Amino acid sequence: MAVQTQDGTMVVGLGELKVSKEPSTVLMCLGLGSCVCVACYDPVAKVGGMAHVVLPNSNGRALSPNPKYADMAVPMLFEELQKNGALKTRMVIRLAGGAELSKAPGLDNAFKIGEKNQEAVKLALSKEGVKVKAEELGGGKGRTVRMYVDTGRVVVTTAGSESKEL
Repeated sequence: MAVQTQDGTMVVGLGELKVSKEPSTVLMCLGLGSCVCVACYDPVAKVGGMAHVVLPNSNGRALSPNPKYADMAVPMLFEELQKNGALKTRMVIRLAGGAELSKAPGLDNAFKIGEKNQEAVKLALSKEGVKVKAEELGGGKGRTVRMYVDTGRVVVTTAGSESKEL
């Protein structure tokens, strides 16, 4: 089980995924840029999980399952949620992140990692046969995402903006 701070926060770092059934837990992805946060919640089992996706595809680079990649993170997250009593058919899925923060002069966003991460996460979710309830994707600003496990509420704070519920 992941380390939880005294205030109940579990930070989901780069390339990590975490799942909790503890009602006092707040799962949090800090400072998402091109990364995508996949937040899943089963309102019946009261279990929540979050993956902090860094890159779109493993392309055979990972020797073992690694939640850093969208194509691996989504199935791994679902597996962990199901181990904790969640059912895929009940999961409420929200996405945030996928911004384009690094713009090099003359390259016109040649890398487009944020966009590629968005596409890869959506493809992985489609392969799982699930739909996204809400999303806050793209743009050019970083975000922080919090999921409150007691209710499944997801709040996104975009740099320089008010927080909003997804």
